[in-house]
Amino acid sequence: MSTLATVRGWGLTELRPHEHAHWAALRAVLSVGVPVSVVLALGRSDLTLFASFGAFNSLYGRHSIYASRLRMQTESGLFMAACVTLGVVVAAVGGTPLAIAATTAASGIAYLVARWAHWAPPGSLFAVFAVGACSSHPQDWSTVPLALAVSLGAASLAVLLGQSGQLFAAGRNREKASRKTRLSISELFRGEGVRGDLLACTAGPAIAGTVAAAAGGAHPYWAMVSAVAPLMSPPGARHRVTRALHRVWGTALGVLISLAVLSTDPGVVTTLVLALLAQAFAELFVMRNYGLAVIAITPLALLMQHLAVESDPLATTTERMTETALGAAIAVGLILLAGRPKHTSTA
Repeated sequence: MSTLATVRGWGLTELRPHEHAHWAALRAVLSVGVPVSVVLALGRSDLTLFASFGAFNSLYGRHSIYASRLRMQTESGLFMAACVTLGVVVAAVGGTPLAIAATTAASGIAYLVARWAHWAPPGSLFAVFAVGACSSHPQDWSTVPLALAVSLGAASLAVLLGQSGQLFAAGRNREKASRKTRLSISELFRGEGVRGDLLACTAGPAIAGTVAAAAGGAHPYWAMVSAVAPLMSPPGARHRVTRALHRVWGTALGVLISLAVLSTDPGVVTTLVLALLAQAFAELFVMRNYGLAVIAITPLALLMQHLAVESDPLATTTERMTETALGAAIAVGLILLAGRPKHTSTA
């Protein structure tokens, strides 16, 4: 098989239908841009991470009818605010082992809640990102109520923007799937693939975070995020390994862009504008080709971090690539291990 055929076979060049992604991109840009602009105008760049993670709420229910989106974003918004607050509490207590443990626990809980509530997108990536990032920077207890208020405010704005399309005929959407009945706890755990995915959602980030921390990484949560990202794909080793490959090659290109941008030491306004452009690009392509989206997601994450805490561009981008590759490798290992056929004795 030729190299080109291999690339196509793994979906690296596939471009799925647009499906009105511009509406989701517009909501995401406004959801992030407005609260981040407010905290920056107030001179509180240290609160940008909290605003950003609350704004992640806009990413839920992009194809749902308004009633379903309202329910989903109300629930996910509260959950994201809780994740941000947990991360800040862990940071106030201090300690990398505690941060890894809390992020791992959040990953398992988020997976179960998302599966039970039928959130879209599924999985625990956003929870891992929020708890991991917020627990990685030193905080004091006075920041806890601020983190809760800012993340809740941003999440609430995302809910309002998620309903704003009702004002415009062109912005109206359709339900892509029928409503699903929520299961009892026992029924949830008996669901197909739930136990295996739950194990992957806890073992993956725990291993990735521990290895990254032991290697001296300053941001072990980057490896933890990369370890759970493939699990947002449909079940099946091929789908999930493909997503892991997309994350690695997308990050590789994204860090080059990030290094070029951050090396110019952009001002606050420029950094925010570039981050919002990256947010728009990511939302336009995340459902079409994940690798293309990650090319933008990487500078988005690094630019938002730059707004909150300045760091050395070369060291930051190098570590981002290293820890992403580490997390992806651990995820692929667990995926392939879970997908191995079980042989039974005929003796």
